[in-house]
Amino acid sequence: MQSVLENAMAELLLGPAPERRDTESVAAWLAERGISAEDRAAMLAHGAERLLIYRELVQDTLRDAVLIAIPRSAARLGDRFARDFSRFLHERGSRTRYLREVTGEFLEFCEHEWKEDPRVPPFIADLARHESLCIEIGSLEGGGKPAAESALDLERGVTFIEAARIVEYAYAVHELSESETDQSEPAARATRLFVYRSPEHEVRYLELTPLAAAILKRLLNAKCNLRFALEDACREAGVALDAGVLEGTARVLSDLAERGALLGAAVASREGAS
Repeated sequence: MQSVLENAMAELLLGPAPERRDTESVAAWLAERGISAEDRAAMLAHGAERLLIYRELVQDTLRDAVLIAIPRSAARLGDRFARDFSRFLHERGSRTRYLREVTGEFLEFCEHEWKEDPRVPPFIADLARHESLCIEIGSLEGGGKPAAESALDLERGVTFIEAARIVEYAYAVHELSESETDQSEPAARATRLFVYRSPEHEVRYLELTPLAAAILKRLLNAKCNLRFALEDACREAGVALDAGVLEGTARVLSDLAERGALLGAAVASREGAS
């Protein structure tokens, strides 16, 4: 019975509203979904209107959380945003306890359709992901003190702050204006960014070359040692692992340490992915 009640409440809060808002009609709607007379009486003790107002408050809270996270994407989508969000609530609904995670659920629901629909700007999925990343990174622990200067140790990995990610886009959405009224389009250029939260609690972005992104991705996600990251990334890119690659990697790691995004060498040595 508990699951029946939970399912009915989820449908009432997130699905299409009952056609009629009077108490008798809402009671009949609940009865059709298996809600007992006792539970119906408790739910409608103060009338149907209060229950439906609660529905509106829940939906408004979820919608506002997404609008705060992706304002520029929502502005470019126009009326499409409201329709897609209503469909998201009805067909999938949010399954998280945290408002900051609702946007990710919404984008996961819409992303494929946006990319396939010629009426939607082709860069919208990238822009929405980029905007929402600011909320995600901002909620994590930020930068620490710069790592001490030390020579590269090929047999050890490195440790990044928690609030660090590497993202890849088909469009240079990070170059767009922050204005919600701006309707310009980003360059169609493969873009790789190192995203992190600075010691000053600001979300910052560093554009990477393809090889640097490949190396850092292995160090960040696979937590492998530097030798493996270099060899594997160079093999994938079809380039030789030479002194130039080593020097370039050293400069990038030093820069990230100065920014407070890299905390130092990993405690243990790991050859490949953990």
